[in-house]
Amino acid sequence: MLKKFTFLISIFYTLTLSALSLFKINDVVEKIPSFNDKAGHAIAHLIFVVLWFVVFYFKFNLKYNKALGYAALFSLAYGVLIELLQEWVTVSRQSEYNDVLANALGIVFALLLLLSIKKRMLKSNNTLLF
Repeated sequence: MLKKFTFLISIFYTLTLSALSLFKINDVVEKIPSFNDKAGHAIAHLIFVVLWFVVFYFKFNLKYNKALGYAALFSLAYGVLIELLQEWVTVSRQSEYNDVLANALGIVFALLLLLSIKKRMLKSNNTLLF
């Protein structure tokens, strides 16, 4: 059942993340400490990679590593694009290189998580739990 809706869930998540990244959120952003902001970026991109991996793997039937690579590259390109849009389009948000680094850290954590799932899956000859 979850596999049927992952594409819609991933699109909804991406659109929500875009809106949160590009629109002013009633002075909430100014009150978030820098470390929490970077942790938020990392967690957001970890979730982004996992969601899009599931789409590429199950919906588009790509091989595990290829789906993983596409999800990671998509997340990285998306994160850089959002940062550029914050610089070029918005007046209330600003672009930061540290945000891109935090995004990349989230991508690395997602890759490690999904690769460890693959390793366990191969050891036990099971399928993914998704």
